[in-house]
Amino acid sequence: MTLPNLLNHATLALVYVGVLIMLTIGLNMVYSVLKFSNFAHAEWVTMGMFASWWFQQILTYLLPWDTAHFINNLFVHAVFGFLVVGIFGILCEVLIFDRLRKLKVGMDSFIVASIAIGLIVRNLLAMIFGAYPEPNRAICPDCTSQPLLPGFLPALDDFVTFTLMENNQIFGTQWIRINTSGILIIVTSIAMVLAIDYVFRHTKFGIAMRATADSIELAQVSGVNTKRIVYYTWFLAAGLTGLGASIYRPYLTGPFNSLTGLYMLLPFFAVVILGGVGSFRGGIIAAIIIGYARQATVVIFSWFQYPGGLEDILEEYIGFTITFSPGYADAIPFAILIIVLLLRPRGIAGSVEATRERV
Repeated sequence: MTLPNLLNHATLALVYVGVLIMLTIGLNMVYSVLKFSNFAHAEWVTMGMFASWWFQQILTYLLPWDTAHFINNLFVHAVFGFLVVGIFGILCEVLIFDRLRKLKVGMDSFIVASIAIGLIVRNLLAMIFGAYPEPNRAICPDCTSQPLLPGFLPALDDFVTFTLMENNQIFGTQWIRINTSGILIIVTSIAMVLAIDYVFRHTKFGIAMRATADSIELAQVSGVNTKRIVYYTWFLAAGLTGLGASIYRPYLTGPFNSLTGLYMLLPFFAVVILGGVGSFRGGIIAAIIIGYARQATVVIFSWFQYPGGLEDILEEYIGFTITFSPGYADAIPFAILIIVLLLRPRGIAGSVEATRERV
Protein backbone atom coordinates (compact mmCIF):
# COMPACT_ATOMS: atom_id res chain seq x y z
CA MET A 1 0.00 0.00 0.00
CA THR A 2 1.46 3.36 -1.02
CA LEU A 3 1.34 6.44 1.12
CA PRO A 4 -1.53 8.90 0.65
CA ASN A 5 -0.86 12.32 -0.81
CA LEU A 6 0.79 13.73 2.30
CA LEU A 7 2.05 16.82 0.50
CA ASN A 8 -1.43 18.00 -0.38
CA HIS A 9 -2.74 17.18 3.10
CA ALA A 10 0.07 19.29 4.58
CA THR A 11 -1.01 22.18 2.34
CA LEU A 12 -4.65 21.87 3.39
CA ALA A 13 -3.53 21.88 7.02
CA LEU A 14 -1.51 25.05 6.37
CA VAL A 15 -4.60 26.80 5.00
CA TYR A 16 -6.58 25.75 8.08
CA VAL A 17 -3.78 27.06 10.30
CA GLY A 18 -4.01 30.37 8.43
CA VAL A 19 -7.76 30.53 9.06
CA LEU A 20 -7.28 29.85 12.78
CA ILE A 21 -4.59 32.51 13.07
CA MET A 22 -6.59 35.17 11.22
CA LEU A 23 -9.71 34.57 13.26
CA THR A 24 -8.19 34.16 16.75
CA ILE A 25 -5.86 37.18 16.89
CA GLY A 26 -8.75 39.38 18.02
CA LEU A 27 -9.91 36.90 20.66
CA ASN A 28 -6.42 36.73 22.14
CA MET A 29 -6.04 40.51 22.00
CA VAL A 30 -9.23 41.16 23.96
CA TYR A 31 -8.28 38.70 26.69
CA SER A 32 -4.71 39.98 26.88
CA VAL A 33 -5.79 43.58 27.53
CA LEU A 34 -9.26 43.29 29.05
CA LYS A 35 -8.92 39.92 30.84
CA PHE A 36 -12.16 38.22 29.82
CA SER A 37 -13.27 35.73 27.20
CA ASN A 38 -15.35 37.42 24.53
CA PHE A 39 -18.00 34.94 23.38
CA ALA A 40 -19.37 37.53 20.93
CA HIS A 41 -16.23 36.86 18.89
CA ALA A 42 -18.18 34.24 16.92
CA GLU A 43 -20.57 36.93 15.73
CA TRP A 44 -17.67 39.18 14.75
CA VAL A 45 -16.73 36.48 12.26
CA THR A 46 -20.29 36.18 10.97
CA MET A 47 -20.69 39.95 10.81
CA GLY A 48 -17.49 40.28 8.81
CA MET A 49 -18.80 37.81 6.24
CA PHE A 50 -22.19 39.49 5.96
CA ALA A 51 -20.67 43.00 5.83
CA SER A 52 -18.27 42.10 3.02
CA TRP A 53 -21.04 40.32 1.09
CA TRP A 54 -23.42 43.27 1.51
CA PHE A 55 -20.80 45.80 0.42
CA GLN A 56 -20.01 43.63 -2.60
CA GLN A 57 -23.68 43.82 -3.63
CA ILE A 58 -23.63 47.63 -3.28
CA LEU A 59 -20.51 48.05 -5.40
CA THR A 60 -21.72 45.61 -8.03
CA TYR A 61 -24.98 47.55 -8.32
CA LEU A 62 -23.32 50.99 -8.40
CA LEU A 63 -20.34 50.11 -10.58
CA PRO A 64 -21.56 47.87 -13.42
CA TRP A 65 -18.76 49.25 -15.60
CA ASP A 66 -16.02 47.99 -13.26
CA THR A 67 -15.52 44.75 -15.17
CA ALA A 68 -11.79 44.69 -14.31
CA HIS A 69 -12.71 44.82 -10.60
CA PHE A 70 -10.27 47.54 -9.65
CA ILE A 71 -12.75 48.91 -7.10
CA ASN A 72 -15.24 46.10 -6.55
CA ASN A 73 -12.90 43.37 -5.34
CA LEU A 74 -12.25 41.22 -2.30
CA PHE A 75 -9.62 43.55 -0.85
CA VAL A 76 -12.06 46.48 -0.79
CA HIS A 77 -14.79 44.26 0.70
CA ALA A 78 -12.34 43.12 3.39
CA VAL A 79 -11.48 46.71 4.32
CA PHE A 80 -15.20 47.42 4.68
CA GLY A 81 -15.58 44.32 6.87
CA PHE A 82 -12.66 45.58 8.97
CA LEU A 83 -14.28 48.99 9.49
CA VAL A 84 -17.81 47.74 10.18
CA VAL A 85 -16.82 45.09 12.71
CA GLY A 86 -14.17 47.36 14.24
CA ILE A 87 -16.68 50.15 14.82
CA PHE A 88 -19.11 47.61 16.27
CA GLY A 89 -16.41 46.53 18.72
CA ILE A 90 -16.03 50.12 19.92
CA LEU A 91 -19.81 50.45 20.28
CA CYS A 92 -19.88 47.34 22.47
CA GLU A 93 -17.24 48.92 24.71
CA VAL A 94 -18.97 52.32 24.91
CA LEU A 95 -22.52 51.06 25.42
CA ILE A 96 -21.95 47.95 27.54
CA PHE A 97 -18.49 46.96 28.73
CA ASP A 98 -17.34 50.41 29.87
CA ARG A 99 -20.49 50.79 31.95
CA LEU A 100 -19.98 47.36 33.48
CA ARG A 101 -16.40 48.33 34.31
CA LYS A 102 -17.59 51.50 36.08
CA LEU A 103 -20.01 49.38 38.12
CA LYS A 104 -16.99 47.23 39.14
CA VAL A 105 -18.74 43.97 38.36
CA GLY A 106 -16.88 40.67 38.15
CA MET A 107 -15.52 39.14 34.97
CA ASP A 108 -18.45 36.71 34.90
CA SER A 109 -20.74 39.62 34.10
CA PHE A 110 -18.53 40.59 31.14
CA ILE A 111 -18.69 37.03 29.79
CA VAL A 112 -22.48 36.86 30.17
CA ALA A 113 -22.78 40.25 28.46
CA SER A 114 -20.66 39.05 25.53
CA ILE A 115 -22.87 35.97 25.17
CA ALA A 116 -25.94 38.21 25.13
CA ILE A 117 -24.36 40.45 22.48
CA GLY A 118 -23.62 37.40 20.36
CA LEU A 119 -27.22 36.15 20.57
CA ILE A 120 -28.60 39.58 19.65
CA VAL A 121 -26.26 40.06 16.69
CA ARG A 122 -26.82 36.53 15.39
CA ASN A 123 -30.57 36.93 15.36
CA LEU A 124 -30.44 40.48 13.94
CA LEU A 125 -28.33 39.26 11.02
CA ALA A 126 -30.84 36.48 10.36
CA MET A 127 -33.74 38.94 10.56
CA ILE A 128 -32.15 41.41 8.16
CA PHE A 129 -30.42 39.14 5.64
CA GLY A 130 -32.10 35.79 6.28
CA ALA A 131 -30.39 32.80 7.88
CA TYR A 132 -28.43 32.55 4.63
CA PRO A 133 -27.55 35.58 2.48
CA GLU A 134 -30.61 35.23 0.26
CA PRO A 135 -30.50 36.76 -3.26
CA ASN A 136 -33.97 38.26 -2.89
CA ARG A 137 -32.71 40.31 0.08
CA ALA A 138 -29.61 41.51 -1.75
CA ILE A 139 -29.29 44.93 -3.32
CA CYS A 140 -28.23 43.25 -6.54
CA PRO A 141 -30.23 39.96 -6.73
CA ASP A 142 -28.76 38.96 -10.11
CA CYS A 143 -25.14 39.50 -9.04
CA THR A 144 -22.77 36.73 -8.05
CA SER A 145 -22.28 36.05 -4.36
CA GLN A 146 -18.61 35.22 -4.83
CA PRO A 147 -16.11 38.10 -4.62
CA LEU A 148 -13.46 38.64 -7.27
CA LEU A 149 -9.91 39.92 -7.38
CA PRO A 150 -8.56 42.73 -9.59
CA GLY A 151 -8.38 41.64 -13.22
CA PHE A 152 -4.60 41.32 -13.30
CA LEU A 153 -4.75 38.61 -10.60
CA PRO A 154 -6.04 35.04 -11.05
CA ALA A 155 -9.59 34.20 -10.01
CA LEU A 156 -10.14 32.97 -6.45
CA ASP A 157 -11.23 29.52 -7.64
CA ASP A 158 -8.26 29.05 -10.00
CA PHE A 159 -6.07 26.15 -8.89
CA VAL A 160 -2.30 25.90 -8.82
CA THR A 161 -0.95 22.35 -9.10
CA PHE A 162 2.59 21.24 -8.33
CA THR A 163 3.57 17.58 -8.77
CA LEU A 164 6.59 16.26 -6.89
CA MET A 165 6.36 12.62 -7.95
CA GLU A 166 3.91 10.25 -9.64
CA ASN A 167 3.19 6.55 -9.07
CA ASN A 168 6.19 5.97 -6.84
CA GLN A 169 6.22 2.46 -5.38
CA ILE A 170 6.56 3.73 -1.82
CA PHE A 171 5.37 7.34 -1.76
CA GLY A 172 2.73 7.04 -4.47
CA THR A 173 1.75 10.34 -6.08
CA GLN A 174 2.70 13.45 -4.16
CA TRP A 175 1.29 16.73 -5.42
CA ILE A 176 -0.09 20.03 -4.19
CA ARG A 177 -3.35 21.46 -5.46
CA ILE A 178 -4.41 24.77 -3.92
CA ASN A 179 -6.68 27.51 -5.19
CA THR A 180 -5.98 31.23 -5.13
CA SER A 181 -8.29 31.71 -2.17
CA GLY A 182 -6.23 29.28 -0.07
CA ILE A 183 -3.00 31.04 -1.06
CA LEU A 184 -4.55 34.38 -0.10
CA ILE A 185 -5.48 33.00 3.35
CA ILE A 186 -1.90 31.84 3.96
CA VAL A 187 -0.41 35.16 2.80
CA THR A 188 -2.91 37.22 4.83
CA SER A 189 -2.31 35.25 8.02
CA ILE A 190 1.48 35.66 7.67
CA ALA A 191 1.05 39.39 7.02
CA MET A 192 -1.18 39.73 10.10
CA VAL A 193 1.32 37.90 12.30
CA LEU A 194 4.24 40.05 11.16
CA ALA A 195 2.27 43.30 11.41
CA ILE A 196 0.84 42.62 14.88
CA ASP A 197 4.18 41.40 16.22
CA TYR A 198 5.88 44.55 14.93
CA VAL A 199 3.20 46.82 16.38
CA PHE A 200 3.33 45.15 19.80
CA ARG A 201 7.11 45.20 20.07
CA HIS A 202 8.34 48.25 18.18
CA THR A 203 5.71 51.00 18.43
CA LYS A 204 4.60 53.30 21.24
CA PHE A 205 1.04 52.08 20.81
CA GLY A 206 2.11 48.45 21.20
CA ILE A 207 4.17 49.25 24.29
CA ALA A 208 1.22 51.15 25.77
CA MET A 209 -1.08 48.22 25.00
CA ARG A 210 1.28 45.76 26.67
CA ALA A 211 1.56 48.06 29.69
CA THR A 212 -2.23 48.24 29.92
CA ALA A 213 -2.43 44.46 29.64
CA ASP A 214 0.03 44.05 32.53
CA SER A 215 -1.68 46.53 34.84
CA ILE A 216 -4.17 49.28 34.02
CA GLU A 217 -3.36 51.12 37.26
CA LEU A 218 0.41 51.16 36.66
CA ALA A 219 -0.13 52.15 33.02
CA GLN A 220 -2.24 55.13 34.14
CA VAL A 221 0.43 56.18 36.62
CA SER A 222 2.98 56.01 33.78
CA GLY A 223 0.90 58.46 31.75
CA VAL A 224 -0.80 56.00 29.40
CA ASN A 225 -4.30 56.97 28.28
CA THR A 226 -5.76 53.55 29.07
CA LYS A 227 -9.27 54.48 27.95
CA ARG A 228 -7.98 55.27 24.48
CA ILE A 229 -5.94 52.04 24.48
CA VAL A 230 -9.06 50.06 25.35
CA TYR A 231 -10.94 51.65 22.45
CA TYR A 232 -8.08 50.90 20.07
CA THR A 233 -7.97 47.32 21.33
CA TRP A 234 -11.64 46.78 20.61
CA PHE A 235 -11.34 48.36 17.18
CA LEU A 236 -8.28 46.33 16.18
CA ALA A 237 -9.47 43.05 17.67
CA ALA A 238 -12.91 43.28 16.07
CA GLY A 239 -11.64 44.82 12.83
CA LEU A 240 -8.95 42.19 12.22
CA THR A 241 -11.54 39.49 12.84
CA GLY A 242 -13.89 41.08 10.31
CA LEU A 243 -11.06 41.37 7.79
CA GLY A 244 -10.05 37.74 8.30
CA ALA A 245 -13.65 36.58 7.95
CA SER A 246 -13.98 38.53 4.68
CA ILE A 247 -10.85 36.85 3.29
CA TYR A 248 -12.03 33.42 4.49
CA ARG A 249 -15.55 33.71 3.02
CA PRO A 250 -14.66 32.77 -0.60
CA TYR A 251 -12.80 29.66 0.60
CA LEU A 252 -15.90 28.14 2.19
CA THR A 253 -17.19 25.14 0.25
CA GLY A 254 -20.80 26.03 0.99
CA PRO A 255 -22.74 29.24 1.64
CA PHE A 256 -22.12 30.96 4.95
CA ASN A 257 -25.02 31.68 7.29
CA SER A 258 -25.85 33.36 10.56
CA LEU A 259 -24.40 30.41 12.52
CA THR A 260 -21.08 30.11 10.69
CA GLY A 261 -19.11 31.94 13.37
CA LEU A 262 -20.80 30.02 16.18
CA TYR A 263 -19.78 26.68 14.66
CA MET A 264 -16.15 27.86 14.66
CA LEU A 265 -16.12 29.22 18.21
CA LEU A 266 -14.93 26.00 19.91
CA PRO A 267 -11.85 25.61 17.65
CA PHE A 268 -11.07 29.29 18.30
CA PHE A 269 -11.10 28.81 22.05
CA ALA A 270 -9.11 25.60 21.67
CA VAL A 271 -6.35 27.60 19.95
CA VAL A 272 -6.41 30.37 22.56
CA ILE A 273 -6.44 28.01 25.56
CA LEU A 274 -3.85 25.62 24.16
CA GLY A 275 -1.48 28.46 23.29
CA GLY A 276 -1.94 30.15 26.65
CA VAL A 277 -4.77 32.64 27.04
CA GLY A 278 -3.57 36.09 26.01
CA SER A 279 -0.35 34.81 24.42
CA PHE A 280 -0.05 35.94 20.81
CA ARG A 281 2.89 33.72 19.89
CA GLY A 282 1.47 30.79 21.86
CA GLY A 283 -1.71 31.10 19.80
CA ILE A 284 0.30 30.71 16.59
CA ILE A 285 1.99 27.56 17.89
CA ALA A 286 -1.38 26.19 19.03
CA ALA A 287 -2.95 26.90 15.62
CA ILE A 288 -0.16 24.93 13.93
CA ILE A 289 -0.57 22.00 16.33
CA ILE A 290 -4.34 21.89 15.98
CA GLY A 291 -4.33 22.36 12.20
CA TYR A 292 -1.81 19.61 11.49
CA ALA A 293 -3.17 17.23 14.15
CA ARG A 294 -6.63 17.53 12.62
CA GLN A 295 -5.39 16.91 9.08
CA ALA A 296 -3.18 14.00 10.20
CA THR A 297 -6.26 12.42 11.76
CA VAL A 298 -8.12 12.84 8.46
CA VAL A 299 -5.30 10.96 6.70
CA ILE A 300 -5.19 8.15 9.28
CA PHE A 301 -8.98 7.71 9.46
CA SER A 302 -9.21 7.64 5.66
CA TRP A 303 -6.50 5.00 5.60
CA PHE A 304 -8.48 2.89 8.09
CA GLN A 305 -11.41 2.88 5.66
CA TYR A 306 -9.45 1.45 2.71
CA PRO A 307 -10.15 -2.21 1.78
CA GLY A 308 -8.13 -4.29 4.20
CA GLY A 309 -7.86 -1.37 6.61
CA LEU A 310 -8.61 -1.30 10.31
CA GLU A 311 -12.38 -1.23 9.80
CA ASP A 312 -12.24 -4.51 7.80
CA ILE A 313 -9.84 -6.08 10.31
CA LEU A 314 -12.15 -5.32 13.23
CA GLU A 315 -15.12 -6.68 11.30
CA GLU A 316 -13.26 -9.89 10.48
CA TYR A 317 -11.83 -10.69 13.92
CA ILE A 318 -14.33 -9.34 16.45
CA GLY A 319 -17.55 -9.34 14.43
CA PHE A 320 -18.25 -5.59 14.47
CA THR A 321 -16.39 -2.51 13.43
CA ILE A 322 -15.88 1.12 14.38
CA THR A 323 -16.50 3.81 11.80
CA PHE A 324 -13.41 5.96 11.33
CA SER A 325 -14.97 8.79 9.37
CA PRO A 326 -12.59 11.68 8.56
CA GLY A 327 -15.38 13.97 9.73
CA TYR A 328 -14.66 12.88 13.30
CA ALA A 329 -11.18 14.42 13.11
CA ASP A 330 -12.48 17.65 14.67
CA ALA A 331 -12.48 15.90 18.06
CA ILE A 332 -8.73 15.16 18.02
CA PRO A 333 -7.53 18.75 18.65
CA PHE A 334 -9.66 18.83 21.80
CA ALA A 335 -8.13 15.57 22.98
CA ILE A 336 -4.71 17.18 22.50
CA LEU A 337 -5.98 20.25 24.35
CA ILE A 338 -6.98 18.16 27.38
CA ILE A 339 -3.64 16.33 27.45
CA VAL A 340 -1.63 19.57 27.26
CA LEU A 341 -3.72 21.25 29.95
CA LEU A 342 -3.22 18.27 32.27
CA LEU A 343 0.54 18.65 31.85
CA ARG A 344 0.66 22.45 31.57
CA PRO A 345 -2.56 24.04 32.89
CA ARG A 346 -1.76 27.52 31.54
CA GLY A 347 -1.15 26.34 27.99
CA ILE A 348 1.97 26.25 25.87
CA ALA A 349 3.09 29.86 26.39
CA GLY A 350 0.86 30.90 29.27
CA SER A 351 2.50 32.54 32.25
CA VAL A 352 1.59 32.51 35.90
CA GLU A 353 0.21 35.87 36.96
CA ALA A 354 2.00 37.46 39.86
CA THR A 355 -0.10 37.83 42.99
CA ARG A 356 0.49 39.67 46.22
CA GLU A 357 -1.10 38.34 49.37
CA ARG A 358 -1.94 40.65 52.25
CA VAL A 359 -0.28 39.47 55.48
